[in-house]
Amino acid sequence: MGVDWTALEEAIRVTALRHAAEVIAGHPDQDFYAIALHGVSTEESETIAMPLLALNSVQALERDRLTESREQLVERGEDTDEPADYEDRPDAEGDGSLGPETVTLEEDSLLISDSDDEDDEPEDGEDSDGEDLDDVLASLEADLEEDDAESFYSDKWEPSDWHWSSIDLCEDPAATLWSDAMTGLAAREGWEPTIKRYYHTLVAVARSLREELNERTKVDLVAYVADEEHAEKLLQLCLTDKQLSTYFPQLSALSEGA
Repeated sequence: MGVDWTALEEAIRVTALRHAAEVIAGHPDQDFYAIALHGVSTEESETIAMPLLALNSVQALERDRLTESREQLVERGEDTDEPADYEDRPDAEGDGSLGPETVTLEEDSLLISDSDDEDDEPEDGEDSDGEDLDDVLASLEADLEEDDAESFYSDKWEPSDWHWSSIDLCEDPAATLWSDAMTGLAAREGWEPTIKRYYHTLVAVARSLREELNERTKVDLVAYVADEEHAEKLLQLCLTDKQLSTYFPQLSALSEGA
């Protein structure tokens, strides 16, 4: 049995659009910034799976990062009180909800007073200008962490880390029928040409989702197909030139130089 790629693209597009629209409409207080199709490996395997849908919002990202920071403190023995409105990710509880409350973690401030004697020799960790070396290093580390937090390989752009990360787009038996059809085609015509055609279909879906959902989101929606091995190429295929230059300027420069 062959694969009707046009029908497959339409089936994925319609289902993904419905699920994404429901999540966005159900959380009007959230600023959704990204949507992705993921979970389809380009490495040869026994079967070719249907993709998973993932979405994330600015608020969900901040909240999940705060939760991770809190858990790291607990692991180090620096316990923190759990806020009253704390809520797990939907894939932990299964309700797919995210409350509108904003959680902040207050940190104790450390006040450092300068010496009254300006002629004193600099103390350990302080340079001749009176600037504390630890403060300088901490500032540099914070800048690096901020850059890392925005990079494509951070949790901001990793669908499996998002608040809405594993939405099935096709239930059995339909998922099995599509999977079997693509797997059979790969056995007859080769894995590489089949998976390339499949990814071509997924890229077309991602572009369509961006066009149809952008009007429903408060911020520019980045829609793409996620795969670590071909991440950069897929971003260039899925995103507009403006999105590339805005969110991934290094990739934009590479694309222009190609």
